[in-house]
Amino acid sequence: MAPELRRVIKPQIGLPGRHAMAVQASTGTLRHAGRSQRLYRLQRRRRSHESRSGCTMTVHALLAQKFSMSVDLHTHSSASDGVLSPPMLLARARHNGVAMLALTDHDNVAGVRELQQLTAQPQDPELVAGVEISAQASGQDVHVVGLWIDADCPALGSLLGAQAVLRGARAQAIGERLARKGLADCYAGALLQADGAAVSRPHFARHLVAAGHCRDESQAFKRWLGRGKAGDVRCEWPGLASANAAIHAAGGLAVLAHPLKYRLSRTRLDRLLAEFREAGGDAVELVSGAQAPHAATDLLKLMDRYQLVASTGSDFHSPAQTWCDVGQQLALPRQATAVWELRGAA
Repeated sequence: MAPELRRVIKPQIGLPGRHAMAVQASTGTLRHAGRSQRLYRLQRRRRSHESRSGCTMTVHALLAQKFSMSVDLHTHSSASDGVLSPPMLLARARHNGVAMLALTDHDNVAGVRELQQLTAQPQDPELVAGVEISAQASGQDVHVVGLWIDADCPALGSLLGAQAVLRGARAQAIGERLARKGLADCYAGALLQADGAAVSRPHFARHLVAAGHCRDESQAFKRWLGRGKAGDVRCEWPGLASANAAIHAAGGLAVLAHPLKYRLSRTRLDRLLAEFREAGGDAVELVSGAQAPHAATDLLKLMDRYQLVASTGSDFHSPAQTWCDVGQQLALPRQATAVWELRGAA
């Protein structure tokens, strides 16, 4: 890889770096991890007892079975790199019969606050305040979803403020790289596409399509924005411990997002889940988007090894995402312990 492609955007001095946050919150993270492990074991014992004795399933288990097809705990709005405004996303979820919806925009909670100010309508799904935090684990860029968070938590706000600075610096760097390749005004175009939200690579992709440089967003990533391409500018995101600690400080549960999309070997995936659990993680997104039915089998075994419960989400960004609309991902396997059961047991 050319040297200029290895540039890494690092946190500015004075911002809460990943090591500082990890040290400050280590005690709380460990306490939270111990509590979630106990709750996980409680749920597994309940399931085992019910299967042996024929007892009636718990209320939360019934919810998991009945509503898995209509629970979506990973979506995006125009507050980050999604296309629909938060109210439009909510309306789409209502139309699709979603029973529980989490808005999890990238590194910001502006959309969550907007939804929380709306007057509830008949047939609205239960709203879960969420966020998707960019993080690093063993040199791998990963995402951690926070669910049932307090959007006004100062510790979470501090981390998200630092993330905004990193994202701004990265966007400018991407624009500079593309300009050197003959694609002028890409940063300005991405700003227009973002319309006030933090600029991210999908905004650059939409500009490249609008400007006629690419046929579609997929081609924009393949030619310019994907791994190893001119627009691939890495950031020194916080570590897992810092991301999880901020989520826990906000009263939320930390979920490792779409681990199968990282295309890791089974050994590296095992290592990632172990590191995530050690850092205080609570759950893993067992089902994500248009996932093959068999894809969750091995992942669920690893999750059980590390006592991590299961989450599910479409990772919806746009109506053009025809492969998986809001709430239309596969149901969680019946043998999985759903993350909302953990929430209910807490």
